[in-house]
Amino acid sequence: MNNVKKSLIAILAIAGLCLIGTSSCKSKSDRKEIKTTSQAIVRTSLCDKELTEVKELVNGKWELVSGENPRETCEFENTFITFDGDKYIWTEEGKDEPGDLNWRKADTDAGYLMDVFYATNPSYPLAISGDTLFIQDCTETAYKYTLVRR
Repeated sequence: MNNVKKSLIAILAIAGLCLIGTSSCKSKSDRKEIKTTSQAIVRTSLCDKELTEVKELVNGKWELVSGENPRETCEFENTFITFDGDKYIWTEEGKDEPGDLNWRKADTDAGYLMDVFYATNPSYPLAISGDTLFIQDCTETAYKYTLVRR
């Protein structure tokens, strides 16, 4: 757990550096629907939402599936994050590690930062597409994480 957390923290710090001057949330479109054969997938940017709505949209249990940047991809197994307002629970190998989920307005147009693990390495919740949440970290590696609602 600690190795994964340390890796995730390092990744979050790099992403923050990459976000300075640019933002993955340049588009202000609220919702886009993409038609599939069986249903419509709603894509929602979280960058232009009020904090109460962002919290509401990310609340729940998510499985951390992967993280990627232009150079590499990492995959996670049996790692979950449950968001509940201003609290979170990191679950790995059946062990729960609760923590405070601190929120603050970003200095850029990227919406809100969430200090999930350490205040020095925040993340941006970018968007939700169907059952998938995308979070951009603020670390040197600039990973974009994919989480799936469970």
